[in-house]
Amino acid sequence: MDVSADNEMSTRSHVVGQLIVVFSLILLLALLLGLFSLYRLAEALDARQVEQSRFYAESAMAQLQKNDKTFLLTHANWQAAYDHLGGQVDTQWAYDEDNVGATLYTSDGYDGVYVLDDDGTRYAILDGKLSQQGLERHTASAGKILQEARQAAQHEQASSGYLVFRGQPAVYVAALIRPQTQPAQPPGPTAVMVFIRVLSPEVLLPLGQSAGLSGLAVVDSADQRHGRGALPLEGSGHALTWDLPQPGTELIQTVIAPLAIAVLLIALSMALFARYAIRASTRIDRSHRALMTSRAALQSSEERFKAVAEAASDWIWETDVLLRLTYLSDRFTELTGHPVEAWRQRSITELLSCDTNNLRTCLHSLAAAGSSGTLRCQYQDHLGQQRICRIASRAIVAEGVCTGFRGTCSDITDEVAAHAQIQHLSLHDALTGLPNRNKLFRFLEQSAPGAEQPQVALLMLDLDNFKPINDSLGHPAGDAVLLEVAIRLGQVTRDSDLVARLGGDEFIVVLTRPGDHADMDRFCTRVIEAIKRPIQVEGHVVQVGVSLGVVLSADYSGTPSDLIRHADVALYSAKQAGKNTWRFFSAQMNAALMEKRVLESELREGIPRGELVLHFQPRFKVDGVSIASAEALVRWKHPRLGLLRPDRFIPLAEESDLIVLLGNWVLHEACIKARGWPQAVLVSVNMSPAQFSRSDVVRDVGDALRATGLPAHRLELEITENVMLNDVEGALHTMLALKELGVRLNMDDFGTGYSSLGYLRTYPFDSIKIDKRFVQHLGKSGSDRSVVQAIINLGNAMGMTVTAEGVETAEQLALLSDDQCHEVQGFLLSKPLENEALVGMMKDQVALAR
Repeated sequence: MDVSADNEMSTRSHVVGQLIVVFSLILLLALLLGLFSLYRLAEALDARQVEQSRFYAESAMAQLQKNDKTFLLTHANWQAAYDHLGGQVDTQWAYDEDNVGATLYTSDGYDGVYVLDDDGTRYAILDGKLSQQGLERHTASAGKILQEARQAAQHEQASSGYLVFRGQPAVYVAALIRPQTQPAQPPGPTAVMVFIRVLSPEVLLPLGQSAGLSGLAVVDSADQRHGRGALPLEGSGHALTWDLPQPGTELIQTVIAPLAIAVLLIALSMALFARYAIRASTRIDRSHRALMTSRAALQSSEERFKAVAEAASDWIWETDVLLRLTYLSDRFTELTGHPVEAWRQRSITELLSCDTNNLRTCLHSLAAAGSSGTLRCQYQDHLGQQRICRIASRAIVAEGVCTGFRGTCSDITDEVAAHAQIQHLSLHDALTGLPNRNKLFRFLEQSAPGAEQPQVALLMLDLDNFKPINDSLGHPAGDAVLLEVAIRLGQVTRDSDLVARLGGDEFIVVLTRPGDHADMDRFCTRVIEAIKRPIQVEGHVVQVGVSLGVVLSADYSGTPSDLIRHADVALYSAKQAGKNTWRFFSAQMNAALMEKRVLESELREGIPRGELVLHFQPRFKVDGVSIASAEALVRWKHPRLGLLRPDRFIPLAEESDLIVLLGNWVLHEACIKARGWPQAVLVSVNMSPAQFSRSDVVRDVGDALRATGLPAHRLELEITENVMLNDVEGALHTMLALKELGVRLNMDDFGTGYSSLGYLRTYPFDSIKIDKRFVQHLGKSGSDRSVVQAIINLGNAMGMTVTAEGVETAEQLALLSDDQCHEVQGFLLSKPLENEALVGMMKDQVALAR
C-alpha cells in the first residue's frame, strides 16, 4: 500500500477515536440525566404516597362516621324511641329490654350512649352499664353536640365530630329523637341521642386494614414524628397517624447498586469497543478498493435487471414472424408447469386461444398499426386445467419490417374467479347463500303481471326466540341456526319458488302458483312445523319458532316494494297475536298500523310543541289530611283526539325511542312545578323500565335537578320490579348512583310480581307502595289484609315509608290507620289535579296550620 493510502487510513483512525470520545461524553450526560430523573421520580412517588395515604385515612374516618350516623338514625328516627326517650325516659324499655342498652357496647362498640336535652344528660350508658354520670362530666363539648344535632335535624341528618372522652380521643354522632312518620322537626321535646366510640387500638386496627394503612394510631397533635402520615382530628387536640411508605426512597436504594455495576460494565464495554472500532476502520480502508471495483460491476448488472423487470409482468415470450415461439422466460415453467424446451419453435396459437378474437389476426393487425395491445386468452397448464390469462404484445420491427412479436402474459384466473364471486355475493346472502334483496327484487319483477307467472304469494318470516340463542351461546351458534333454517325452508319449497334472506333473522319466501287461502294455510303450517323442530348447535339442543306475514298478489297487487311492505304489516300483526302463527295482509290491518304510526309521529311532534301536561295526585299521611307528596301523571292534549290518558300513548313511546324524550320532559316539568309549591313536599315521578335501559338515567336526573334547582331530597323516583328483572347488576349500579345524588327511591306495585325481601335488602329503596289490588279488598278479604299488614310490618322493620294506593272508602282508610300504614293515596282523598288546583289545596293547608 502506498504512502497516501497509509496517511488516509491514519486520518480515518483518528476520526474514529474522536467519535468514540464524543459518544462517551454523550453517554455520560445521558446517565446523569437519568440519575436526576430517577431522583425526581423518587421524590414524586414519596409525595404521591403521602397524599394517597392521607386520602385513604380521610376516607376511612369519613366512612366510620357515615356508618355510625346511619346506625344512629335507625334508633333516633324511631317511633318507639320517641315515645320512651323523647319525653320522660323509660329506663325499663331502654335498658332492661335492651332497645337502647348494653348491646350497643357489647355488639356495636359504642363506649358511651347518651340522651341529652337543654337540662343536661337524661339517660347515660357507660361501657354498657347504666350510669348517673352525665356527658358534661367527661367532655366540655356537650352543649356543642346538642346544638349541632338540632341543626342537622333540619335536614333530616345526624351530626358527627371528634372529642376527648374520658381522656381519650373519640368520634361521636348525634341526632334528634323524632317519630318516623314526621319528616320535619316534631313539636314538644327535642331530646338528642348521642353515640360515642373511643378511637382505641381495637377500633383503629380493622380501620387501618380496610384503608390499607399500617400502624394506625392516635397521638397528641404536637407529637408527630417524621416518616409517619398525620391527619388532625378537629376538636380533639389529637391527630391520626400511620406508617408512611416511601416507595421513592426504596426505589433509589434498590436501583443504585445495580446501576453502579451497569456503569462499570458500560465503561469496560466502551473501552473494548473503541479498540475494536479502530482496528475495524483499518480493515475497512483496506477493502475499499475492492468494493469500488465490485460496485461498477453491480451497477451494470442492476441496469440489465431493471430493464427486464420493467418489461416482464409475469412471463415473457417472443415469436418470429410466423408466430413460432423463440423465447420463453423461466417464469413460464413456474406458472404453467410446461418445460420451455417443449414449446420452442411451436406456434403460439397452439398454446393460447381466444374466444372473442383470432390471436393470429390480432397480432398481425398490431404489426400493421405499429402499436401495442392486450387480449384475454385461455391456456391449459400441465395438469390439463383451463387457465385464463391476459397477454400484452408489440411487433418487433427491424428496418421497417416486422420480424416477430414480443410480449408478456399475466395469469388472471384468480382475478376472474374473484370477480365472479363478487357478482354472486351481490345477489346472495354471504352467510346462508340464499338470494338477497337484490335478487329478490329481480325475481319479483320477472313474476309481475304480464309475465308467465303473474300470481305469487310473498311470505315474510321472523324467527321467535332467536335473540336468546345469540346472547347465551354466541353469534356462531346463531349463524348455525340461520343456516339450518335456510335448509329447512328450501326443503318445504319447490324449485320454482324463491327463498331469500333480508338480514338478521328475517326471511322471504316467494311462492309461484300459490293457490287459494286454504292452500296457503297448509303451507304456513308446514313451515312452522319444519322450523320448530329441535336444532343441534354446538352440543346444545335449541328450538326457535317463526311468525309469518302473508300477502297474495292476486288480492293486493303492486310493485315488489309494495308486496314486501304488505307482508311486513301482516308479520307485525302475527307477532302481536303470539308466536308460531301467521296473518294475511288486509286493508284494515294496514289502516290500524298507519294509525299507530301517525299517533307516534304526532307524539314526536307534540312533545316539543307543548301538548303534554302534568296532573298531580296528592299522597297523604295516614290521617288523610296532611299532604306528604304528589305523584306526577302525564296527559296528552291531543289536538284531534282530546285529552289522552297515559295508557293510550306510553306503550307507544316505549316501543320507540320516544320514551327517553317523554320521560325527560316529565322529569323536568315535575321538578319545575314542585319548585314553586307552597309546601316543600316530595314530587314523585314514575320511571319506565324502557327508559332505564335506553338512556343514562343518572345523568338525566342530575341534569333535571341542576336545571330546575329542586333540592334532590324532594324528588322521589317510582320504580317497578321489571327494571330489576331486566338487568340485575346494571339496575343496582344505577340505583346506587341515584342515591348518591340524594333522591329517594320507591318500589312501585310491591307484592304483585316477583317482589321479595331480597329486593328490599339488595336495592337502596326508601319506601314501598302497596298495589291497589290488595287495598281494594280490605274489609272484604282477610287474606288481603294479612298481606297488607305484612308489607307494613316489613317496611317498618326495614325503616321504609309504606304507602297504600287505591284508597276509595273510609273503611279502607280506617283499617290502614289501625295497621299503622304511613301514607295513603286514592280517589277517596283526591283525584289527580292540575297544578293550579294542587297549589290551592296546599295553600289552604298552610293557612289552616297558622
